[in-house]
Amino acid sequence: MKITPIDITNKEFKRTMRGYSTEEVDEFLDEIVEDFEALYRENANLKEKIDGFNEKVNHYASIENTIQSTLILAQNTADSTKQQATIEAEAIIRGANERANMILDKAADDVELLKREYEKYRQEFASYRRRVRQFMEDQMDNFNMLTEELDKTPKTPLLKVAPPREDIAVGEEAAEG
Repeated sequence: MKITPIDITNKEFKRTMRGYSTEEVDEFLDEIVEDFEALYRENANLKEKIDGFNEKVNHYASIENTIQSTLILAQNTADSTKQQATIEAEAIIRGANERANMILDKAADDVELLKREYEKYRQEFASYRRRVRQFMEDQMDNFNMLTEELDKTPKTPLLKVAPPREDIAVGEEAAEG
């Protein structure tokens, strides 16, 4: 059972003949009542403060739980985003490698085609050069042969050219006349 300051104030003791001085007991009880009331009020105030602190602790615990949940969610989101970015980066790299390989393959095919065309044109040019050289040699042989024949023939003019006649108008004179 809890004793309150009112209980102490209202408490009455039996009177006996040889007992304590009533006046001293009453004065002492009054002092006890005052001290007990102060302690009782202080205890009540402290309980209120404890209740307030408990509410704050519960509030902060709730905030802590919310923050922890938020951090876990943020971590999961970051992990998921990182994983997705890694997957996308790998896909981009794979695609770029495939395109690069296709470009390299096409370039190799183009180089091979150009080599074949070059070789074809080189052979055609070599054949043309041989034919031109042969043609030029044949022409030189013909020229030399003609020159030799000309050198062997007498040096007489084949045609005589008649001097111009004055009675025939030539050029502008004919147009005027």
